[in-house]
Amino acid sequence: MPALTNEPHRVDDSFLPTSKTMKALVFAKPGVVELREKPIPAVGPNDALMRVTVTTICGTDVHILKGEYPVAAGLTVGHEPVGVIAALGSAVSGFKLGQRVIAGAITPCGQCHSCLDGTMSQCGGKAMGGWRLGNTIDGCQAEYVLVPNAAANLATIPDDLTDEQVLM
Repeated sequence: MPALTNEPHRVDDSFLPTSKTMKALVFAKPGVVELREKPIPAVGPNDALMRVTVTTICGTDVHILKGEYPVAAGLTVGHEPVGVIAALGSAVSGFKLGQRVIAGAITPCGQCHSCLDGTMSQCGGKAMGGWRLGNTIDGCQAEYVLVPNAAANLATIPDDLTDEQVLM
């Protein structure tokens, strides 16, 4: 199993690959996305590593591909994942390994003034502050995605719903 971080964390080997890399769909340049090998993200104390089981390609992803919305070359695209928790940071509570979860397109810190005031999409006082996955940090068009501030950004999936039902 790859070492994911130096921070204490909980990991369920059954959800992790044996290699240190994963496949990810990355933005290369306008009009070009590429399937690349990238390192499996390191888990910090407040993060969760999700093994992605299903995700979408939405209109925003199309705008990114066309170059109409700028993102950095090499960024993993996507921001609507459903999956299973493969690793949890040491400070994350309320979730368990192997649990089915969804992460929202908006992934705020949950602790700044904007978040505490109920305007999480304005996280950090910025107009697009809450939209991070596939915008300012690697997104979910990959085998694994790191969900920052997991306690604020994950929701459990009821057993009677399929991943596809939850995603739509």
